Amino acid sequence: MDEPQPDMPIEDNAPPSIELNVGNLVTNQPVTLAGETNQTSPNLFNLADPQNVSFVMGPNGQMIAIEKPPFVWKHFFIGGGIPFAIFFVPMMILMIGAAFDYDDDGGTTREVTLFKDENSTAYRGEFTLEEDNFLSWCGIRHNEEVDYIDIHCDRYEDYKANILYPGYEGEVVGNWDNENGTVYFDTGTDYGEELKLQMEYYSEGESYELFSIVGDLASAACCLGLLLSIVFLIIGFSQGKPGMGWGGVAALVSFPVVGMSWLLVI
Repeated sequence: MDEPQPDMPIEDNAPPSIELNVGNLVTNQPVTLAGETNQTSPNLFNLADPQNVSFVMGPNGQMIAIEKPPFVWKHFFIGGGIPFAIFFVPMMILMIGAAFDYDDDGGTTREVTLFKDENSTAYRGEFTLEEDNFLSWCGIRHNEEVDYIDIHCDRYEDYKANILYPGYEGEVVGNWDNENGTVYFDTGTDYGEELKLQMEYYSEGESYELFSIVGDLASAACCLGLLLSIVFLIIGFSQGKPGMGWGGVAALVSFPVVGMSWLLVI
């Protein structure tokens, strides 16, 4: 009678299970890799788009697939559009105002005749401005009898100015005072019996006041838009919203471009 055979140990050669983490999805079901070499096995890369997935080794040695955050155009327009609009809209209004001279309501030139004092080289005339009108420039008209005189009106108050000769860096040779309406001019040279002085002024009307307010707002908007672009940049990249982050970068880069355009206009 044959003796019973002892139990033979059975080896388990099945491969270890693989834990796959795709974003927030974790599958714990084992994937069997045993079988013939030509047998088709599950492709882990088919579980997600390989272009949007990065694989890392987990703490227990398992391979984890982490899905990259997608680029969303809505986030891009939020991160770039809001800071850019805050900065660009008031700047565009200022550009339009400067292009059409709405910022100073244009300039008006009035010719003033200066008569020479008897036995003197001093010349005097009368010139007055109404309220909200301000002197911007003065000069001597060219004529055959008098050579060009390089003078400059330096307004040190709203309705008072010194006359400098020669030019901007010259000495004070006269003045204008709107209170008594007189213009005085004396370079020590006899130019004949009279001179034709041109006084240019501008009016600060409602449009000027409007653009002054917009100018103040543009200064504040520049700082606010720059700050917001940096904030969106940081929030976008730190919270997995690359669209918002790149929008902040685009807005940040656009600020110097708009600034250069503003300098070219004015």
